[in-house]
Amino acid sequence: MSRAISPVPSAARHARTAEETRSARYLGMVGEGQALLARWRDAGRRRRSEVRAWQSARTVEDVAVLTAQWLRGLLHSPPEDTNVTTTTTDPLAGHHHSHLVRVDREGSYRKFVFRPFTGEEPEPESGDNIYAAHRTTLGPELAQELTDEYREAHRKWQIARFKTALRPLAKEATPLWNAYVTAKAAMEETFAAFDTTPDNRWKSQTLKLSRAHDAAWEAAVNWDNHAERMAALADEHLAGVCVTSALIQEAAAEAGVDSTNWVIEYSAEVYRSSSMAGVHDGVRRLIDRHKKELKAGGMLRTD
Repeated sequence: MSRAISPVPSAARHARTAEETRSARYLGMVGEGQALLARWRDAGRRRRSEVRAWQSARTVEDVAVLTAQWLRGLLHSPPEDTNVTTTTTDPLAGHHHSHLVRVDREGSYRKFVFRPFTGEEPEPESGDNIYAAHRTTLGPELAQELTDEYREAHRKWQIARFKTALRPLAKEATPLWNAYVTAKAAMEETFAAFDTTPDNRWKSQTLKLSRAHDAAWEAAVNWDNHAERMAALADEHLAGVCVTSALIQEAAAEAGVDSTNWVIEYSAEVYRSSSMAGVHDGVRRLIDRHKKELKAGGMLRTD
């Protein structure tokens, strides 16, 4: 006598299969969520590493180095290595520049710390020569690190040499800048005095303003000529360095000169290529405005 096969075991198998499928999908979703969370945390670590690097910048030079590394994609730190690391062995021992003190590392970011340069040392070897000489013996990665070190050494040596050359010009600049500021203020004060000048004193006041215009123009031209000489030193000594007006002012400040308000271009080429460079163009526009307004005022008084 045959027995009917109960449908219950088949239904149970289907139920277990569905449950296993749901579990697998759940575990897959959990895995994807964990992977997304890990990527988010890694991105956060890299961002924090970049922020710490920028916050550690103290000078224009540091900012220039960070900018160059950021543009080359070297500022990101691997997520598994976000702390400053030190090694007990140095694969570049015997190859470093003599002024190197240490290399601070944070992920793939490297900061080369040197003893101060004076600019009177022998010129450091160029980075291109270093790479060509050591690529085969050290391998591309170590040769590139040594190249970066020598490039940074050369940059610091250039800046030190520039600061030494700038020092006497920076000291000469202070009276020229002060003369410009004083003459420009006197010119503006003389022009403003027309508001309270009686009609019978206008001719005398006009003569005073003319002399003030001449003095302000002369002082502005004298300043711009001297500022161009300082910018020319940057052109001469800082080839290949990211030069800014702030760097020139920083160098002057190290010479004991208050250069806070100086108006100076970063290159002598700017003075040669633009009539609007420096301060004299601003003085010229002020003089033109004064003359235009005085002419209009004179016409009104005639009526």
